[in-house]
Amino acid sequence: MLTEFPTISQAAQRMRSGELTPLDLVEHCLARIDEFDRDIHAWVLVDAEGARREAERLAQLADEGEWLGPLHGVPIGVKDIIDVAGWPTRCASTLRTGHVAARDATVVARLRKAGAIILGKTTTTEWACFDPPPTRNPWNLSRTPGGSSSGSAAAVALEMCLAALGTQTGGSIIRPAAYCGVSGLKPGHGDISLDGVVPLTMHLDHVGPIARTVADLYAVWQPLAIGAHGSIDSLYTMKWARHDLEFWLDCYGANKTLFVVDSPLLERATADVREITSDAIQRLRSSVLVRELVLPESFGDILTWHKQIMAVEAAAYHRETFPAERSQYGPKVAELLDEGHSISGIDYAQALMQREKLRTELASLLGASSDLLGCLVMPATPSPAPDASTTGDPAFNAPWSYLGLPALTIPCGLSSSGLPVGLQFIALTMPQVFAMAGLCERILHFNDRPPLLEMI
Repeated sequence: MLTEFPTISQAAQRMRSGELTPLDLVEHCLARIDEFDRDIHAWVLVDAEGARREAERLAQLADEGEWLGPLHGVPIGVKDIIDVAGWPTRCASTLRTGHVAARDATVVARLRKAGAIILGKTTTTEWACFDPPPTRNPWNLSRTPGGSSSGSAAAVALEMCLAALGTQTGGSIIRPAAYCGVSGLKPGHGDISLDGVVPLTMHLDHVGPIARTVADLYAVWQPLAIGAHGSIDSLYTMKWARHDLEFWLDCYGANKTLFVVDSPLLERATADVREITSDAIQRLRSSVLVRELVLPESFGDILTWHKQIMAVEAAAYHRETFPAERSQYGPKVAELLDEGHSISGIDYAQALMQREKLRTELASLLGASSDLLGCLVMPATPSPAPDASTTGDPAFNAPWSYLGLPALTIPCGLSSSGLPVGLQFIALTMPQVFAMAGLCERILHFNDRPPLLEMI
């Protein structure tokens, strides 16, 4: 067992110096799984022997001077709606019994190409929706880890892997990362391939990493993003990904504005969350320019528009089995699909059209004509993790999934009940959100760990 669990960059340095091997990392992660997962339920499949074999193969390559990429020897978990060749993709649904993936999803193939070790599949909520999972929060077993990337966030928080893939349609990366006291990235829509990912919706789904630091998020994002699609968007992504995080901190982290979101939406925040995030922003004022930004009235219906798209597109995907197999669906998934069947085509079309209008309006507010663009900041969640009967409120995340804008959360403090609170950054581009979140992470310097780890 390692005395101190490294970040991805630390692990890379130590492996290149010979102080650490891929097998050391794999054994540490497997030991954590053995120790905690009977209570946490973060995993639905762990390929211990496969991970050990891959670690030995990667160690041999390293001995021969061959390094596959920035994730060489790094154990990573994959949410169980993402295909891994030869493994089932169950989506926490009995309707997927017997399924076996024929090939890796594009994101999994890219992780392997960068040297990652695919450790196993992490627990998801049913069909990546709202029915609570069996996973428990590492900070308090009576609380939810959030959904739907429940297992990914809990696994990272308890050192069961160095990073994990999640997906987000509403708030399913940012929310569980915040509840579990780690960092999470929802890239811009279309920045990372959805090939081989079981969809919830067409216009709102995103794949992104959960890890402990912004630098670790960047290390996983970079190989996923390079040339993800043959489109103009991917050309932007390729240009950004040629540089390391320090480059973006230097270019975008200086003389940049942090816009504190002011919106009636924030009335949902608890006193704990308001106090902790306000204190964090106050600490940032000595290093960055902080201004208030009032979201326009046109944002008032954004949660309704988001829900309409999600419901209609989810119903379209499940039309062959719902409502015919209604008994095989959880109550909250069924409720969403019922809603999708009831929404008119006109309302659905309007919800899609409003996205572009709001994106343009927000870009203007953030100063899109300037080289030094602004970054929004707000709480990642309305409250710390609630009880395990729910996956939590996605209201502070769904607007940015709807608009397809990059969002990133970092932990910024603990509530009066000892639960982590996240600070969320939203920007128009990936460099902006990485740079500002990375800069603020260094200032806030949150290092608390779940009590289960502190007891070891």
